[in-house]
Amino acid sequence: MKIFIVYKSHDPGHLEQRLREKTDLTLIAYGDISKYPLDGYLYFSQGVLKLQLISVARMGPLFVSFNQLERRAKDSLFQQGLIKAVGIGKGKRPSIVDGTAGLGSDSFLMASTGSTVSLFERNSIIYELLSDGLRRYESKGANALGVLGRMHLEKRDFLKCDDLKASHEVVYLDPMFPITKKNSLSKKPMHYLQTILREETDEFEMISLARQIATKRIVVKRGIQSPPLAGQDADITYRGSSSRFDVYLL
Repeated sequence: MKIFIVYKSHDPGHLEQRLREKTDLTLIAYGDISKYPLDGYLYFSQGVLKLQLISVARMGPLFVSFNQLERRAKDSLFQQGLIKAVGIGKGKRPSIVDGTAGLGSDSFLMASTGSTVSLFERNSIIYELLSDGLRRYESKGANALGVLGRMHLEKRDFLKCDDLKASHEVVYLDPMFPITKKNSLSKKPMHYLQTILREETDEFEMISLARQIATKRIVVKRGIQSPPLAGQDADITYRGSSSRFDVYLL
């Protein structure tokens, strides 16, 4: 995809300049967008990094915010399928690798329970959006800092993490599954992620590496009707309305 960085003021500010240095993306003025065949653009609005895809302009921009997740983190968190699937419970706070961090929502919920989560995101655009969301969440106070202190984000391809053998109790994976016509234009975060993260992933390689890293279990998030990862049947499954969590015990 062709994504540029756009500045809306007279000249690019330090945030735009720094983002260009980190991503090596082209930096242009907002008024020049029509001159380039772009798929989308990154820009800052009141200090918030946002991504706008031109093909779905009516959706509005995507950005990372954990504010709405705070309520979910307090509302029967330990009864949620995600938390049960990764083995968090009474007296149990496993160390977790999130190999497909995305926008960080699931990692935030897991870290909110007290577990330490190592997040890996290979896509530079998604990584910068997530980094920006984490940075802004720091201002929420001591509780936020506690959660963030348990979230460790790296710009790294999970499939190149073979140095982590037997290093964490749980590996959590959320590989992209196809968007259906029913939800393709109704769930902005999913649509954006599906559009940006188009790289094909070797499912056999992914679960094979997960087995080398995890010491207790692997958890894979799938669409409710999606086949199991790499065709391998799970030992336990927690089902929701639109997705499920397949658990592989080790």
